[in-house]
Amino acid sequence: MLPTIPEDRFVEALKSGVDRTRNLLARLTDYHGGAVKTEYLLTADVAREFIERDYEVRVECKNRELIGGYIGAPGVNASKILKGKRTDVAIVSSLYPLAMIELKIRVTSLHHIVGDLNKLTATMACLKPEPARNVIGASVFQVHASDPRHYTEAQYLKAAQRIEKRIDDQLKTYALTKPDYEFKWVALQADTAGITPREIEFDEGGGTWGQDGHATRYHAILVRSLAKPTATRLPFQRPPAS
Repeated sequence: MLPTIPEDRFVEALKSGVDRTRNLLARLTDYHGGAVKTEYLLTADVAREFIERDYEVRVECKNRELIGGYIGAPGVNASKILKGKRTDVAIVSSLYPLAMIELKIRVTSLHHIVGDLNKLTATMACLKPEPARNVIGASVFQVHASDPRHYTEAQYLKAAQRIEKRIDDQLKTYALTKPDYEFKWVALQADTAGITPREIEFDEGGGTWGQDGHATRYHAILVRSLAKPTATRLPFQRPPAS
């Protein structure tokens, strides 16, 4: 049996990592919140979350270095295929990857993350079937919607949901081109979280509009290989009990 990271624990850690970033933004903006301006902050928070859960973590890891000799698919030149591609956060166990995480901010269509999805599937395709099925890929992304014409939570939520539906529809079409992989959409916060209505500032003369509102929400697309398992045992696996 290969060591693995259970999907529920993996998603829980992603949620906690994203919450680190969301909470920091809230404190920095007097709890108004907002979009992350750089992916490095989100990457660091997600990596730190897995480190504190005692996983072995590599940041900006070369994908070809995740394909060891024992687990690489026969006849596949991973170095040629993956070249200098890097994964933002890799969770590893001495001999092979457990998870690969890509992170993007201000995503408005699948176009912004399709390169990450292609990178994840290309890396899995360089593995033998069993380790390929064992590893979890994740494209973690931020959706941010802000419009000065809006002022209620419902308006900002609807704007964010329009973007999310567009990405989900595009993902369904993309998945048809990758029949050997499974793609699962996971929200990384509650359904109505990340919504801040436009502020109203009150003084003696009444109320005036303050800061614009926004919707800033985080999601992940989980990627799993559907490669058919083989009877071949990897060198470091225990033989089946007789």
